[in-house]
Order: sequence, then structure tokens, then C-alpha cells
Amino acid sequence: DPEVLYHSGPLFANFAYLQTMKLATVAPDSVWLHQAAGEANESQGLYDAAIREYRQVLTAAPRRPGIHFRIGRVLLQRSKGDASSPEMPGDAGEARKEFEAELALDPTNANAAYELAEMQRKAGELEPARTLFEQALSHYPTFEQALVGLGRTLVALGRPAEGLPHLQAALKGNPENEVAHFQA
Repeated sequence: DPEVLYHSGPLFANFAYLQTMKLATVAPDSVWLHQAAGEANESQGLYDAAIREYRQVLTAAPRRPGIHFRIGRVLLQRSKGDASSPEMPGDAGEARKEFEAELALDPTNANAAYELAEMQRKAGELEPARTLFEQALSHYPTFEQALVGLGRTLVALGRPAEGLPHLQAALKGNPENEVAHFQA
């Protein structure tokens, strides 16, 4: 029922807010509160504040999985620049280091492997990109963006027959992609 969904949204949002406030009271310097603050800042485009919070998490828990990935993602967003944050040219290089650090901690993080592979593909580093796309897909075989990335990389490497099945698999994963593809 759409009306139930509409009314339940604010209830859950309010509950989440109350839980976060309780966390701030009970554990004001916990990794959990810093991570929640980082996520909130990131969602609002407050990239510098998000990075500060995520770095606080790493100070308290240096091997916490997912945090280097989050920092890398924020740095990538900031490197693109937007109205709320000036473009920071060194951020892309720093993002690469963060994705590498994440993969050193958690080689199964398909998102970090994908982001790093995309950066390498765009930089013309095709073989390392191929390896990372394959790594992402080994842990998340239906990862559509990684399927597309691997397909594009194989085509760029002059191996379109190997790339085509990955591109087709990405289209099968989302029937709307097929319609959009043929409309383009």
C-alpha cells in the first residue's frame, strides 16, 4: 500500500535519528558514531567532514573493513568538484591509494576492486584493470558495472569476442538496460 509506505518512511527516519542520538549519548567517541557521522556528511556532500569522521574511525580501528573504500569514494566525488566542494586535483590519486588499502585489508571488497579497476581502465592501464574487474566478479558475479567494465576493457584490449559475453550478462541482469541500450 503506497500510503503505508509513505507514512512508514518518516517513522523509520525518526527512529534512526533517535537511535543515533542515543549512540551519541552512550558512546560519543565510538567508531560507530564516527562512521554514522561520516555517512551522514557524505550523503550531504560535506566531503571534508566525512573524510575527517572516517579518519577518526581508522584512528580507533585501523583494520576496520569498508572505511578505506568510503574514504576513496568521497575523494573521488570531491575530485569531480561540485557546487558544495571545490575540485581537488590530488584526490583521484589519494582515492586510488585508499582503494588499494581497502583491498589489502579485504580482497573480497568488490566495490573497491571495481572503483580501482575503473580508474585504471580510464588511465589506459588495461591489464591491471582487467584483473581487478575479474577479482570483483569473482566475489560478486552479477555486479553489472563490473561486467560492463570487464567487457569494455576486453574490447579495448582487442579481444571483443571475450568481452561480448560480459556485456550481454550485464544486460540480462537488468532488462531495463536492454531497452535503454536499443533506444540509444
